[in-house]
Amino acid sequence: MNRLPESVNLQFNQLFAAIGQAGDDLKMATAEASIAGDFALVSANIEHYKQLQALEMEIKNCLNNFGNSSSLQTADKPFHKRSRRRSRKAGTRMRVRIAGRVIEQGTIAETFVETLKVFGLDKVAKLNKVVTSIPLMGRQPTNGYQAQRQVNGWYITTHVNKITATTVLEEIGQALNMPVKVEFADW
Repeated sequence: MNRLPESVNLQFNQLFAAIGQAGDDLKMATAEASIAGDFALVSANIEHYKQLQALEMEIKNCLNNFGNSSSLQTADKPFHKRSRRRSRKAGTRMRVRIAGRVIEQGTIAETFVETLKVFGLDKVAKLNKVVTSIPLMGRQPTNGYQAQRQVNGWYITTHVNKITATTVLEEIGQALNMPVKVEFADW
């Protein structure tokens, strides 16, 4: 298993949202204390905010270590078990060339997300793109839709295939004046 179960992911997403809200509350309290001239409270709130950030980073590091250690354990194994009855062909890898960089991850969805990061998540979000009738990016997850990944506070819809991924990335590249070249290679 190289991914956390969806229910665990949901709980972590809720935890990160709660930490973000607590951080926002501390920022507001700091601003109010600053206006009131209570600099001792300002210092205390800043320290609490730093502790919240450290907690969030610690949790994210633990999650990354879980993902890395489980992927290291399964690195020698193929991604898919082959069945004699399986009629599908083997997986395809996507390679994207953008801004002098080559992006290639293990799956199309992972490459898609990494490419969106290179474009800039805030810039892409302003384009209001839709994938499979679901917003490409949003600050809140779409209820009941599991093909979304949380990246830097954004929920990105990752339910894409070769055609959809190519079309969306090329449209985004054109809108942002960043030339994109998408290639596919079979394993």
